[in-house]
Amino acid sequence: MTSVLVIAALVILATALVCYVFITQHIAKKKKQQNRVLKALKQRQQLFKVIVSELPAGYLPTEVATYVYRVLLNTSEQLAKLAPNDGYSEEFQVYSKQLEALPTQTEKIKLPPEKTNEARTLLQELGRHIGTQTQSGALPAATAKSLMLQLRRLMLQISVDSYLQQAKKAQAEKKLRLAIHFYALARKLLVKENSQQGFQKQIDQLTTVIAKLEQEHAALSPSAKPAQEDEDLQNSWKELEREDDDWKKKQVYD
Repeated sequence: MTSVLVIAALVILATALVCYVFITQHIAKKKKQQNRVLKALKQRQQLFKVIVSELPAGYLPTEVATYVYRVLLNTSEQLAKLAPNDGYSEEFQVYSKQLEALPTQTEKIKLPPEKTNEARTLLQELGRHIGTQTQSGALPAATAKSLMLQLRRLMLQISVDSYLQQAKKAQAEKKLRLAIHFYALARKLLVKENSQQGFQKQIDQLTTVIAKLEQEHAALSPSAKPAQEDEDLQNSWKELEREDDDWKKKQVYD
């Protein structure tokens, strides 16, 4: 009888030990998963915070800006549930008010030159997020297509504005061939996207400017053309080739 009790006690003890190990592992696994989710949510919130704070108010189209704030709201709400004492509920209230106060975009806002690289990077990251959400089924394909089209237009405008800035600089320095080169690059980008987004007016304006500069350049005698211009043109091509390689590595919109 005594041996039976001992065996029963050992069985009960072993069962309790197995249950304890199982529960402990389950809790540890759940905690690890929660930490992973918390880390991902914090990273997402940080990205969208930067988008909101670094891009000028009114720069993003209304639909895109609304989407950005809704992501911030959703992320803050999830973070508040996982970490209720870390102030995420207060952040949720702040973003709610900012969403309600979003300005109505009435005209195109141009970025200052020093902001273009950062803006391009942020738009690329936003595009990656939209692509991921679409693939997972969290974002309807029609909504994603509309958002991506608007992001593509912003990215295009950044590149076009950069070319125009360089063209005007070359024109001011009387480097007409270089100016024509940059105006032509801007026009080429617009022509490529014209069928989808409608840039005919800008294309016509650039065509007129290029034709005028070509006439001025043709009127110059060979001796009057700046000797430095050919070298500047070659250097600009090399720089553009490097930029194009970087663009192909990062491009997510095609």
